[in-house]
Amino acid sequence: MNRRFVVLGAAGLAAVAIGAGTALRRARGDAEDTGAPEVSIDIWSLAFESVDGAPITMASRRGRPLLLNFWATWCGPCVVEMPLLDRFSREQGPRGWQVLALAVDQPDPVRRFIAERTLKLPVAIASAIGLDLSRHLGNINAGLPFTVAFDSTGSAVQRKLGPVSAELLASWSASTS
Repeated sequence: MNRRFVVLGAAGLAAVAIGAGTALRRARGDAEDTGAPEVSIDIWSLAFESVDGAPITMASRRGRPLLLNFWATWCGPCVVEMPLLDRFSREQGPRGWQVLALAVDQPDPVRRFIAERTLKLPVAIASAIGLDLSRHLGNINAGLPFTVAFDSTGSAVQRKLGPVSAELLASWSASTS
């Protein structure tokens, strides 16, 4: 089976789950969005495509804390925080942390962005479903950047809309196993 098909199929399943949660909320007529995720998402069941087209399966990241950052090349604060996330990835990787920068963008601008910098952190393409996924992880306004820290069981334990700081990342890494 074609790897691209597998990755796109997993992304499609995630989109269906996200869409179902949105439809359910609308059908219930909820007037207020509390900011809580609408759908329980098994983060380890998702898969994305890397900037070079290789699949990135979240299942391969199971059992270790994960920092998931939603960003885009056209987002100024995202561009500014990328070196910080890259440094966090290098420094905290040996301590068990994983980082994935999930681009809510098209592949070509992301490839150019990565090529122009010396970033080593893993980057995946989420395209349009990225914002929906971020909403269901607590980003009710779909703003960027948005960062979620997951513990080793896959539970979202920290969220931040807007750029993260070195101090915030240090406190998250100290409190999440």
